[in-house]
Amino acid sequence: MSYLTSKFDVLRGVEGKEGSSAVVWDFVQATGASPDIQEGTVVSIVNASSPTSVNRHTSALLTGNNYDHPWLVIRGKESSESQFVNKLTCAKLRTGIKFKIATDLTPTVEDLLWAAAGVLTNIDPGSGKPHLGKVIGFDADNGLMIVES
Repeated sequence: MSYLTSKFDVLRGVEGKEGSSAVVWDFVQATGASPDIQEGTVVSIVNASSPTSVNRHTSALLTGNNYDHPWLVIRGKESSESQFVNKLTCAKLRTGIKFKIATDLTPTVEDLLWAAAGVLTNIDPGSGKPHLGKVIGFDADNGLMIVES
């Protein structure tokens, strides 16, 4: 699911990994989404008609009109497979998935996480918006956090 030079990897929760519990689905990138959506991006469904399309998720914008829970892109547009079929492979968040991701944050273990324009953040958007997961580990030397959602 990740390149050797990638700073993103699924550790648990998808098929082929320990404790495969997450729902994995392929979606089309929403028309006009720019730049291309890469692995490790948090997305949500923006159009539920066929084909179902996704774009970068922002927790603060969550309303009753959102079609679904947020999803984590595990195979993005940088992948040749994704380019060939023109789809993003995503794992549903809040299903027990654990993943490692590069970050500019300096989080502490147990920090709750939300998304802003598809990027995980520990800044609470307020208004009771549900968090997407929590930090369960942080490697400051390499700028990597381990997240459970």
